[in-house]
Amino acid sequence: MSYLVLARKYRPRTFDEVVGQETVIRTLRNALASGRVGHAFLLSGARGVGKTTTARILARALNCAKGDGPTPDPCGACAACVEIAAGTCLDVQEIDGATHNGVEQVRELRESARYNPARDRFKIWIIDEVHMLSTGAFNALLKTLEEPPPRVKFIFATTEYHKIPDTILSRCQQYDFRMIPARELQAHLRDVAARETIEVSEEALARIARAAEGSARDALSLFDQVLSFSGQKVQDEDISALLGLVDRELLLAGSRAVADGDTLALLDLVERLSDHGADYRNFTRELILHFREILLLKVAPAESGLLAQVTPEERERLKPLAAAFSHEDLLRIFEVLGKVDTDLREGPQDPRVTLELALMKAAQLQTLMPFAELVERVERLAGGAPMPARTATPRPLPPPSPVPAPTPARATAVPPSPRPAAAAPVPSAPERAPAPPVATSPPTPAPTAAPAPAPSSPDGILAAMLALAQTRPSLAQPLRTASARDEQGTLVVEVGADFAAMANLNQDEYRLLAQKAAGRAVKVRIETARAAAAVADAGEVARQRQRVFEEASREPAVQEALDLFNGKVVDVRKERP
Repeated sequence: MSYLVLARKYRPRTFDEVVGQETVIRTLRNALASGRVGHAFLLSGARGVGKTTTARILARALNCAKGDGPTPDPCGACAACVEIAAGTCLDVQEIDGATHNGVEQVRELRESARYNPARDRFKIWIIDEVHMLSTGAFNALLKTLEEPPPRVKFIFATTEYHKIPDTILSRCQQYDFRMIPARELQAHLRDVAARETIEVSEEALARIARAAEGSARDALSLFDQVLSFSGQKVQDEDISALLGLVDRELLLAGSRAVADGDTLALLDLVERLSDHGADYRNFTRELILHFREILLLKVAPAESGLLAQVTPEERERLKPLAAAFSHEDLLRIFEVLGKVDTDLREGPQDPRVTLELALMKAAQLQTLMPFAELVERVERLAGGAPMPARTATPRPLPPPSPVPAPTPARATAVPPSPRPAAAAPVPSAPERAPAPPVATSPPTPAPTAAPAPAPSSPDGILAAMLALAQTRPSLAQPLRTASARDEQGTLVVEVGADFAAMANLNQDEYRLLAQKAAGRAVKVRIETARAAAAVADAGEVARQRQRVFEEASREPAVQEALDLFNGKVVDVRKERP
């Protein structure tokens, strides 16, 4: 007698045996018990989750001869149940949409549906992978599907629900089959192992269930393959060797190396994977699941069902790693490993180099300063904390503020810092009389205190007004984007339309600023800049913007932030009131 694989041998024969589809099964059982049975059913879901099996059970429940009508518990012993299970029933036709996808096949189906069943209660068509039907075939089926003969039922199954036309969907009762959770697959495999008298550990069953990725058929096929390799006693090492799964020790070694920032250990780990011929993508996926277990151990309580798949021994081994990583560390590691999985599948580089670089990047993430700490440091510096002395000036600074020039002796000791110059006692010149340069130097202030533009020109007066208004943001903001011109002795200041109201309210204060800036009485008139003039004078706007950039770069808190992040100023925005 030929061998029957486990996926067929343990295929469910009743609704109670279906694994992981409680919602669908409950709905179908209630419909059969109450007599509210539709004429068309659409079963959709991933591969191996029970769609075709449920369709066969539903056909047996509709045609079971045990009672006077459909039953939720088919007997499995009558002629209809036996023939449907064997696929030899004349009144239940199971076809696949890939080979019967034309209009001619659908026309034959329609002609056959006109006749009564040969023996059973209903004539049933089970069409697997119904999404493979052509557009013409779907259209030819519409009328029959909407108003079928009373003793005809249609059961469709598909893995690609989105390819079914809406006109078909609206004529069917739709049932979505979910991916089967790993713990339910593990329990199903445990039951099969007990019935087959197989000796296998829970860890091995859990690894097979995870590798099946929610498919009961895949789980049984993998288990069948393992039994062919191991016989009646399955070792954990056999699972890793046969299915290409990664040894737990390698995963632990990798996570410890990432926690310690040990790049040499990570390179050695990849070397070991290469020596064993391991699949780098499988290792990456297993490592992601391994870090997920660490995250769950860190955030979930011990009694949580999220940790049901982690054995107590494994939890003890993972506790030190959970303590070594923060939540932010684990999230960044997930991001790196998720990207490397895509790069290994699609990237042009050597997969070994790709994996090595990703693991080293994950290890170096541990040394980064948390962003919250960086923000706190910048805010502390901006709030008036002492700034460290700057030894380099990577960005050009504007001319210094008009302060008295320091004495020559102090000028060689400290760069332009006003504190040491103010601390030096100016009246003590007699004590420094022996120094000839001091005796001959004039007491007048240094001429460099004057601004670069001439104070008599409109632009020079405007620049000086802006410098004097730095302590008053309400006055300085309109001036930063303003332009100035002279009209018959009157200084006309054109401000942007956004600042027109603010500038008009401060007319008197701008007159005082202009008098201080020019050193004489000045007539001032504030106007709103015309849009056409602003477009025509784009060069002036650019120069004013550059001046704003330089003023922002001169701020101590901004300079400290630029040094801290090794950055540059890319934009300056006006402060909202």
